[in-house]
Amino acid sequence: MRILVAAAVLVACHASPRPPADADLVARSHAILVAFDRGDLATATATLGTRYVHFDGGFTDRAKELEGVAHWKQDGSHVGVRTWSDERVFARGTDAIVVGKVREHQAGNDVHGGYDFDGWYTLGWSREGDAWKLVYLGWQLAGAQAQAAGWNQIFHNATGFNHAPNKLLAEVAATHAPGTAVDVAMGQGRNAIHLAAAGWAVTGVDIADEGVRQAREAAAARSLKLDAIVADVATFDYGTERWDLVAMIYAWPALKKIPDLQRATRHGGLFVYEFFAPVGPDDEGPPAGALAKQFAGWEILRDEIVDDVPDWAMDRAKIQRFVARKP
Repeated sequence: MRILVAAAVLVACHASPRPPADADLVARSHAILVAFDRGDLATATATLGTRYVHFDGGFTDRAKELEGVAHWKQDGSHVGVRTWSDERVFARGTDAIVVGKVREHQAGNDVHGGYDFDGWYTLGWSREGDAWKLVYLGWQLAGAQAQAAGWNQIFHNATGFNHAPNKLLAEVAATHAPGTAVDVAMGQGRNAIHLAAAGWAVTGVDIADEGVRQAREAAAARSLKLDAIVADVATFDYGTERWDLVAMIYAWPALKKIPDLQRATRHGGLFVYEFFAPVGPDDEGPPAGALAKQFAGWEILRDEIVDDVPDWAMDRAKIQRFVARKP
């Protein structure tokens, strides 16, 4: 587990009723974390607000945080190098929030190399009297680790999604002689198991090890062969002309991999896609007609947007269904 020993921060200075400038808030946020890393009790005492709380898998109040700083020691539990890549400031009146993405390298383990973590910090600042104080510090994992953790909970709880095979995929697969198939973002294996039972040689890829575990167990229970791989579908190597069937069913993390999946499809092979149709400028998924353009030269077997019950998340939605055969 990630260990964050809190300690202290720059001495709070007098401020106007307005929040400091964004750059100043960012600098204060950097400085307090550095001070925590060094066990600076005086700075921590001066900087933490009276109602300060630190949340990192559990709650730590001001007194407990300062106690930790007072007993700080130089070991592998503190951060040696912190590299920021994305920071935002949200300020109003007497309150401000700084959110920043960071890569942390822990110190005190030079023999083996310190731990590395990617995450997001949230630091809440508030004006107490004439001084700006840190009142909240939060941390959460970022990137593939965070994504996997979320999907692991979904598959562990087994709610919020259709457990039956996707109807479009089952319908289309039945029209093609079984061959090799890849199920992108396989999850707990509802589609991969269906294809394997129909005679396909299936490889399923998913970032969630809990989903992959369930898929493997389900395949074993039915004596079906399934190559289930724990991997990020957004970076996985799908190969070249390897698959007779590519199933991209609600696999939005792999949207940018469509060109790779096209190359990975064998001649005469099928590409089957279903996902929410975008209804706003910030929605994921290609707009109407975009897939047909992207698959120019392929035989388009289906390209439609319908109002129906999706396999995930909602009772009813606009759904895009697309099927193409590689020439």
